[in-house]
Amino acid sequence: MGEKLFQTRTVPSNQQVVDSRLKPTAEMHILIGGPYTLAGEEHRYGHTALRIKVGGVDVTYDFGRYGETRGLFGEAGDGILRVWSDFNAYIGAENRLGRKTIGFVYSLFEHQAKASIAFFDQLILAGKPLPHKNRANLKVCKLVNDYHALGPNCTTLSVDGARAALPAIDRNAEKFIKPEAVLSNSERFALAAKGGANRLFLPVNLQSLLASGSPVKAIRVDQHGG
Repeated sequence: MGEKLFQTRTVPSNQQVVDSRLKPTAEMHILIGGPYTLAGEEHRYGHTALRIKVGGVDVTYDFGRYGETRGLFGEAGDGILRVWSDFNAYIGAENRLGRKTIGFVYSLFEHQAKASIAFFDQLILAGKPLPHKNRANLKVCKLVNDYHALGPNCTTLSVDGARAALPAIDRNAEKFIKPEAVLSNSERFALAAKGGANRLFLPVNLQSLLASGSPVKAIRVDQHGG
């Protein structure tokens, strides 16, 4: 007999595809490096970087004063973005400094992770590649905007990249702007002379925000080195 009119048939679904749309499959790591002492010199300020894992991509964005520096305290300089395609290479370099790095890990959907990557891609596209500074698993670019201690700096740029994926990540940040946690009296005086900070800019303050103040909660907190 032929099929009856209007007879329905169940078409098997691709469960894996369905699940990937309903469950976050990517990750974002906000990496906060602590102070360290090297060759007798104390480095108090800390460091922030952003790692994105999505599909087969695992990239770490590392912005800082990796070029010429300027200012009384060396607070300004070329804005250099280092892009690591091997996390072990990045964190190994941090560990060798004697630095402890705390990683706040967040689940992302693929489109959120790609939004963060697109944010950095736009900065890189507008900037200037520095191929002579490249090495295995590392590409280096000078961004249009210079680095400044108050921003753009490692923390503000990492937060901007994280916010492209999770817009509420730094909500309440203004309550955690506490330069006295790191800066000397003379540095705080210079900061006040410039009108103070209008956004969170210190890694240790960001760590406090993510640990207890952000409405977006990490799925876990990793520790590297130390």
